[in-house]
Amino acid sequence: MNKNELLEYIDSNSTAITIFKDKVRTEQEAKNKKRQPAKRWNEAKIERTVDKFTDDFISNVYDKLYKGMKANRNTPSQEWINFLETNEILDDLEESVSMIEIGED
Repeated sequence: MNKNELLEYIDSNSTAITIFKDKVRTEQEAKNKKRQPAKRWNEAKIERTVDKFTDDFISNVYDKLYKGMKANRNTPSQEWINFLETNEILDDLEESVSMIEIGED
C-alpha cells in the first residue's frame, strides 16, 4: 500500500481526514482574516495549504504505520488493512484528530 492508497482507505473508512481538513481550513481562514486586505489569500490558496497539511499528516501516519508493521514495498494491501483493523488504528486516529488543536501557540 502506498501513501495515496492509505489516504483513500482512511478517507473511505473513517472521518479522520475530513475532521483534520476542517480543522486546518478553519485555522487557515482565521489566519487569513488577520492579514491585511491586500495580502489575504483566495480560496484556492487556502485549499492548497489544507492539502499540503493533509499530505504532511498522511506522510507522518504512513511512516509510523510502515515502521510499526515492518512493511516493505512488497507488503500486500490486505496485510495493511488487517493491521489497521486488528489494531483499531482508524478509531485511534479519528479520536486523536478530534482532540488535536491546530493553531498558533
